[in-house]
Amino acid sequence: MKALLVVMPWASLHRPSLGAGILTQIGRDIDGCRMSQCYANLEWARFLLAETGGAITPDDYNDVAERYLAGAGEWVFAGALHQTPGWREQEFLAHLGDGSGLDGELLVTMARLAPAFVEHLCERLTAEAYDVIGFSTTFMQNVPSLALARALKKARPETTIIFGGANCDGSQGAAIHNNFPFVDIVARGESDHIFRQLVEAVRAADENMLRRIPGLCWRTGDGRSVTNPSTAAPLLMKSVRHPWYDEYFETLGTTGIGAWVEPELVLESSRGCWWGEKHHCTFCGLNGSAMKFRSKTQGDFVDELDAAVRRHRVLDISLADNILDMKYFNEFLPRLAELDWDLRIHCEVKANLTVEQVRTLRDAGVVNIQPGIESLSSDTLRLMDKGVTGVQNVRLLRDCQQEGLTVEWNWLCGFPKEDESQYDALIGQFPALVHLQPPLGVSRVALERFSPYFERPELGFVNAGPARVFEIVYDLPRAELEQLVYLFDSPLHGVSEETVERVGAAVDTWRAGHDTGNSTLVVTRSGDHLVIRDRRAGWPVQDHVLAPGGRAEAYQALDRGRTPQSLEAYLRETHGLACGPRLATWLDEFVAAGLVFTEAGRYVALATAERPGVAPARPQPANAGAGTR
Repeated sequence: MKALLVVMPWASLHRPSLGAGILTQIGRDIDGCRMSQCYANLEWARFLLAETGGAITPDDYNDVAERYLAGAGEWVFAGALHQTPGWREQEFLAHLGDGSGLDGELLVTMARLAPAFVEHLCERLTAEAYDVIGFSTTFMQNVPSLALARALKKARPETTIIFGGANCDGSQGAAIHNNFPFVDIVARGESDHIFRQLVEAVRAADENMLRRIPGLCWRTGDGRSVTNPSTAAPLLMKSVRHPWYDEYFETLGTTGIGAWVEPELVLESSRGCWWGEKHHCTFCGLNGSAMKFRSKTQGDFVDELDAAVRRHRVLDISLADNILDMKYFNEFLPRLAELDWDLRIHCEVKANLTVEQVRTLRDAGVVNIQPGIESLSSDTLRLMDKGVTGVQNVRLLRDCQQEGLTVEWNWLCGFPKEDESQYDALIGQFPALVHLQPPLGVSRVALERFSPYFERPELGFVNAGPARVFEIVYDLPRAELEQLVYLFDSPLHGVSEETVERVGAAVDTWRAGHDTGNSTLVVTRSGDHLVIRDRRAGWPVQDHVLAPGGRAEAYQALDRGRTPQSLEAYLRETHGLACGPRLATWLDEFVAAGLVFTEAGRYVALATAERPGVAPARPQPANAGAGTR
């Protein structure tokens, strides 16, 4: 059997596909199965560059890929899917409007080139006479994958077309199978444990074997769609194979787009979310049918990472985990620190890390984290069920700035029952945070399938149906779209558009000051005194000298964040200081000078400790993480 796994746009150019890599490794071990990969996303970026004489670059590709909420990448390939040039072009452009950050003219050019790209790719793959062609589809890969799958099935009907990936979970997979008859099989949920069985069933053309595979959608001999129950338990991580990435690097080396692409190795140490098992964040639609948290043994994952670095000679690592296993601070991260590699690791973490844990991450080679900060309001974070406070989030921003870690985060607002009045106090303190890393963007929370807001209407989110862009992209009845899509529209909740714009404008000002690269607020000790050197953008150059006997001890005690009551008790018990009314005066002075952040009755010091030899965190471009969640 000759099999191919295709990675379509708009998968990241910088990262090979983890899902395709794992399944390829499994397929390579099946007797008589010749498994290979096609990185069509890289080829699409090269095609755009060549066909436009360099006018559309891989940077333009990334702009589209990072804004999955806009759905523009799906529309670009809609004409190729429906075999109708200019598919609902004016309707789409009117929907896109001016607020997406995307260039409508550029998207139209891409859409006009997409059919030729699909035809060119189809001709090449058809000539290879594959028995099976599989598509891994996540976010905006659905329509591009369907467009190529349709062309392939028409050109060579005997080829078995299989779909899998996050876009095929639950009802979505069944909707793909029901509405697109050129898709023979859809694998729903984790496919690692069924892939060998699936290959054997397809090779044998045995309906009884297909009927026994959990979660599978398949067609009988007379063309009827059958959906098997999803009965499989989540896969244990000890059974997960190391991904095969050779063909990604081979393709990247031949596309001529290397000047725009800095490759990263994608590895996974865990699946699911240990926080989500206990408190599913109300807006999060990740881990649809596989929330249970599972992680690899720490020693095994060190060995896997080390082997991947040696094989591919790439030091940039992106961990695909939704959240880092806290046990990894005990062995995995310290062992990484001992390796003789200049690693640059990105990972997702929970925001309530201590400064000691931040240092452990840095020493292990972690340079970038995505902690899901989302807001600096404790009330809003409570609506999200985040399990952290605004002060904890600011403390993490401070500690990461101090230790040289870049933080990716977006400000989310528009939650049901969100208190709009809190934003005056929050925005008023943004200037004091100018030395810390601002959010990459500000946006309303989206209604996502599988999220508590989607599953539990009593939480206050009103589902107004599939996101409008999908009604433009697909030619399907609304009832089918409701089963197929991941994003849904809803009325505005929580805050007004004016407030969203105010927060956005304040964040832009915050970013402008931070991006100067020399905005600092640093605390040092001079004898018994604390000296806070204020060199923040927009603030007077000043050295604040805090004398012992109260003010110095109070500021130091705010390092972790405290209420006034807790601070007073601490100063009395630890330093024998009875501060009385003076404490309120000191706190007011600290707030007025922008030396602390206060929210929900708690105060936290904003000055970073001087760290000789530690490079400051690098500013990131605005909207760099607009597609993250």
